[in-house]
Amino acid sequence: MPTDTIKEICITLDDLPVARVHDPQMRMTITERLLNTLDKFGVSATGFVVGHNINEDENLLALWLTSGHTLGNHTFNHPDIAEVPLTLYLKDIEKGHDAIERLLTDAGQPRRYFRPPLLHYGATTAVKDSLAAYLVGHGYILAHVTIDNDDYLYNVQYEKLSAGTDSVNIPRLGQEYIEHIKKQMDAAETLAQKTAGRPVRQILLLHANRLNSRFLSDLLAMIKGKGYRFITLDSALADPIFRQPDPYIGPKGISFLERLASTSSPHQQDSLKPPGQ
Repeated sequence: MPTDTIKEICITLDDLPVARVHDPQMRMTITERLLNTLDKFGVSATGFVVGHNINEDENLLALWLTSGHTLGNHTFNHPDIAEVPLTLYLKDIEKGHDAIERLLTDAGQPRRYFRPPLLHYGATTAVKDSLAAYLVGHGYILAHVTIDNDDYLYNVQYEKLSAGTDSVNIPRLGQEYIEHIKKQMDAAETLAQKTAGRPVRQILLLHANRLNSRFLSDLLAMIKGKGYRFITLDSALADPIFRQPDPYIGPKGISFLERLASTSSPHQQDSLKPPGQ
């Protein structure tokens, strides 16, 4: 059980193999940079795979597994559970499962993690409960997030700068990005004290994109400088905080700590910012 003096964090990356990039060489470069950085800091990460992001002629996901990381299901088409019928959403989870199951079995990975796109758990009690029951019935562990952020927006800026004549501004963008993550971590630490009265095992959501392939080393150095020890997702989810009932019913994609700090009424959630990754 966590103590008041231990600070621990799990690193997770969504939209594997690679988000928003289709060039095969660039996809390989991004993957290798991410994996090299994680290895440099001794991080055992979990990546969440979007099935339609997989190119059949690639071995990028195998690289993650052989590098000692775990993979989870992030659906096949990244649907919003609030925008599609539940039956179609569950079929998309199944399709995402089929896209990676052989890899997980061959790698001997025993856990089956699922993270809902946009951190949308269901806008009504019926949908939320049905999704939860489906996941339990299919052996899935819901991979919560305690530190959400806007890295996907910074990635769009990074792509624009990289493609234009303003590449000189990339280091400044990187500094702003690292500061943004630091502020999100500080806010999560405050919420942990509010909801649990102690530090909790934090789970950071990032994306497998060009931005993080460039700045992940700086980001992990900042996190380590804040006194954190890197842990696995399995260890993070063992924190008792994740056994607390989630009271939030509504349309917003918010962190687990924000969900605990909320009421069940979506009309009282205006103060909670939905990053909407």
